[in-house]
Order: sequence, then C-alpha cells, then structure tokens
Amino acid sequence: MMAGYDDLDRETLIRLLQRRDAERQLGLVWERDEIEADQALNEDYVALDLDPTLSHGAAPWENLIIEGDNFDALRALRLSHKGAIRCIYIDPPYNTGNRDFVYNDRFVDKTHRFRHSLWLEFMYRRLVLAKELLADDGVIFVSIDDNELFRLGMLMDRVFGEGFHVATCVWQKRYSRENREAIGDAHEYLLVFSRNPEKFKATRGRLPLTEDQAKVYRNPNNDPKGRWRGIPMTAQGFRPNQMYEIEGPGGQIHVPPEGRCWSTIEQEFKKLRAAGRIYFGKDGNAQPSIIRYLSEVEGLVPWTWWPHEEVGHTDEARKEIQSLFGTQTAFDTPKPVRLIERVLRIAMKPTDTILDFFAGSGTTAHAVAKLNAEDGGTRKFILVSNTEATEDQPDKNLCRDVCAQRVRKVMGGYTNAKGEAVAGLGGSFAYLRARRVPKHRLTQKLDHPEIWSALQLLHSRPISPWPGEGFAVEGDDTDDMFAYLANAYPASVTRLNTWLQARGTRPAVIYSWTPERYRIAGSPHDWRPIPQHLRERFGR
Repeated sequence: MMAGYDDLDRETLIRLLQRRDAERQLGLVWERDEIEADQALNEDYVALDLDPTLSHGAAPWENLIIEGDNFDALRALRLSHKGAIRCIYIDPPYNTGNRDFVYNDRFVDKTHRFRHSLWLEFMYRRLVLAKELLADDGVIFVSIDDNELFRLGMLMDRVFGEGFHVATCVWQKRYSRENREAIGDAHEYLLVFSRNPEKFKATRGRLPLTEDQAKVYRNPNNDPKGRWRGIPMTAQGFRPNQMYEIEGPGGQIHVPPEGRCWSTIEQEFKKLRAAGRIYFGKDGNAQPSIIRYLSEVEGLVPWTWWPHEEVGHTDEARKEIQSLFGTQTAFDTPKPVRLIERVLRIAMKPTDTILDFFAGSGTTAHAVAKLNAEDGGTRKFILVSNTEATEDQPDKNLCRDVCAQRVRKVMGGYTNAKGEAVAGLGGSFAYLRARRVPKHRLTQKLDHPEIWSALQLLHSRPISPWPGEGFAVEGDDTDDMFAYLANAYPASVTRLNTWLQARGTRPAVIYSWTPERYRIAGSPHDWRPIPQHLRERFGR
C-alpha cells in the first residue's frame, strides 16, 4: 500500500522530495514535453445531454451509453460514480501503427517519432480518472497485444501501484495456424489490476464447469447424491498430525507418499469415512480419496490461460458482427462475447455495474444482457464511445451507428444475416452526449435537462427525461428523494411550498439557483445551490 503523507509537516515533506529527486528512479519515462498536447484535455465542466430518440426501452433507464471523448465522459462520471464502479473493462487502441490509434483527429502511424509517447500520455490521463471510479475491491481488465504490452504494464504499475497487479491473462485469439510471422501470433493479453487485491480475491467469482470439465464426475455406483469423483487425500509438506496410517477395506495399509502428508487430520478422516465420503478404488486397496459430488462444486478458480474453446476467438467475434449488421466491416476489431462474459463472471456480482470507456462495437453490453437473461441478474453497464470522426471521415459516428445500434438489436431482437429472427435479451439504455461547458459560463449555458440528468446520477437514480416543469421531484415519498426548483415563477414556487408542507419535518435535498430566497431558518431540508454544487462535485 502507498504511504500516507497527511500527517507530515512541510519540512519533512521537503526533505523526502529532495531525497527522492536525488535518487535514481526505476520506472517508465516518456516524452511529455515534446509531444503535441491532447486536445481532449480541458478544464470545462462536462454536461450529459440525454437523447431519448436514440435511447432504447422505456424510461427510467439504468444503463448508459455516452457519446463523446472518454476523457470528458470519465470526468463527468467522477461527479456521480467516484469509488462506485466494481469492474472496468477496456479494449483500447493497440497502437500497432496501422491506423488504429486516433490522436487529435488524426491517425498515428509507424513513422510518427513520438508514437509510443502519444499513446502513453493518452492512456495515462484516462487510467488516472478510471482509478478514481473504482470501488475499494474494484478491478480493471485491459486488453492489449505485444505492441504496447510492456509499456502498458509499467504504466499501470505507475497509476495503480506495483503491488496492485492481480494477473496477466493470456487469451488464445486464434484456433488455426498463423504462418506469416517468424513465430505465429496466436494470443493477446488482459492486464488485471485492483484497488485492493486482497479484497478482490475474497469477492471474485468462480467459473462454471464446462461439460468437458465435468466429465470426470461419474456415478458408477448409482449414488443417490449424483455424480462424483475421488479427490486425492494428500497435501504437500510434512505435518506430524497428518502422518497417520490408514487401513483400507482390503487390508492394505496406506501412508502418505514421500514429501506429502494426508490432507486432513485423523479425526476428520474418520468422520468422512463414517459418512461414506472416502473411496479406496474398485478393489478396496487403492490410496484413499475424498468423494466430491458435482453438486458441491461451486466453480473453478480462474487462472491466467484462457483458451479459445472457453472464451471464443477473433473469427467468432467477426461472425457475431456479421450476424448483427450483415457485414464484418461494421467494426474491425471486435472481441467475442464469451471473452467478456468471463470477465463479468470473475469480477461482478449480479447487481454490480461495469464501465467500458473504449466501448467499440458494444460487446460489453451484449455480454451483460446475455448473462442477465441467463441468471436473472440486474448487472448494469456504462459504455463510452467516441464518434471516431477524423479529417478523412468527418461524419463518422461509431457510437451512434455501431455501438448503440448493436446494443439496441441485442436487447430488442433483430433479424440476422441469414434472415432468421433472433429474440431480444431484454434491457434498456439511455443515450447521452458529453458536452463541454466552460465553468464560468455554467449559469448561462447549462440546460435544465442536463442538470436533471446530473442530479439523477448523483443520487444513484436511473435516468429519465426532464419533465419540462419549473419544479420537479425525483423518487417516491421516501427520505432519499430530491427536488429541483428550476425557476422562480410563481407557479413553480407555489408547487414547491405545497410539496414542502406535505413533507413536513421529513428532510429532503432541494436544488435551486437561488436557495437563499426560499431557505427557512430551522428547516430540516438540505438546500444546495445550482450550479455551484455541481461545479464543486465535478472538481478538476
């Protein structure tokens, strides 16, 4: 864990900094002063403008698709979701030099002198914001290939801390031979970091057994408890109280093999044997095993090798795009749904939220909808996708035309490329656009619908359209409801006073542009000024 500096005085901090500056540092360095500044970096407030015509399903909407630069979107989400996201998955540009990385509306190719530094600065700014959004036991998965693997690993060490690396998973993306390179490229990686690896380990999910993995569980004796297998009853090491002799049904005497001991003490072994949970083989003379029933298996602990048979491959991902859009050219580098399903099973409970701020074709939302339909969960997603418009393609809108369109089809149903009807998996989402507003212009440039959306997110409420009235209340008649007084018209103020009278002494949060005009001394309510409260929560 990183050291705390809050209790140190100024002189001590100066000495620490001087000593640190005098020592040689091990870590990642890139040209930050020489490269062109990222045009996305700004100090503006970011409003989220709801577009009901591009949203899907009936309001209120729990899931979000945000169109805009992900630097802006992450800052907007920090206002409402700081420390609240359980899982982040991203599939950023791999910086291959083959026109896959757009920086300041231009592609970065292999000839660019500062290609790696541009990519590192771009990623660094966004990962710093992403870290703020993660919950205490939250985890981030980042897909990457060999082009930037080593630099990304060092960058994430810098952002999250070297001790916060959980694993580097290897995904077998190909199932056929690759013969074009000196050594065939058959895999990619997922770097996994957590805010608190120990907490994450205690809460991470297990993976369900595949039918191939479950084949070892049989029922040769027609056990009424179902299929089972024998688990060898030994453990590595030497423990004196686990080195006893065992006599099998056939009279054979068993002792632990060299370098091992029994996996349980003798008293516990006797209980298991009395319960019929020890197996000595067909002839009664084999080394004892503990009977484990398939029904007792909670799942498998994840490991770092993710073969294509279990999580899909690139051909499968392209066929999924083909099925949805009738062409594989709608998106060039999709991930298979099964790959993201594995991330969800490991990192999320059925009620958690996942954030994907390089949403691409929307595979993450597809996987969320599929798992929710499978187990009745209420997992939620927040996707962020840019338009990816460039100088060459100024009208391109990847978020609207690919990402949101895919999620809309998956949720509502569609006709695939073969002309077959595919049933929808259910769900809905709000479509929002990130809009920059200079902080000094919030009073003139911030619209009521954008304020309403910000307040709903701030209070962990699903998004619904602004009702278009001067006074609106969000929530049922509970203690955690809030209200927004949008103007000072007599009709609006009358509605406010009527609502306050009905509420009595039960406290509420009330937002207003001029709260000092309506706040009553001794009132139990929390009056918060607009736009000052949003500006303060938004931060830098």
